[in-house]
Amino acid sequence: MADVFHRPLNWEIVPEQRTFRITWDDGQISEYDWEPFRRACPCAYCSGEGAFAGNVNADTKFTEAQTTLKEVYAVGRYGVTPEWADGHDTGIYTFKMLRRAAGLS
Repeated sequence: MADVFHRPLNWEIVPEQRTFRITWDDGQISEYDWEPFRRACPCAYCSGEGAFAGNVNADTKFTEAQTTLKEVYAVGRYGVTPEWADGHDTGIYTFKMLRRAAGLS
């Protein structure tokens, strides 16, 4: 069976719950807590690149600014990039990655 590509209908930052919520085109709703969302940042600095290890791992201690989500921007038609209160904004989270992280296919 072919991999179905789902797109969000909407997304929102829910500050009082410190979550990022996506409503998908099939009606599924996914919520991502801010700290694990930041820890999963796929950028080269955080996750590494090629033979270079990233600077974020399970032991990384974040400041409140590093785990406070300010804004989320669309990246083409395939993903989003969050902007964190510390200014970090280079991670591109693909929709496919986000669906998988939520346990959806």
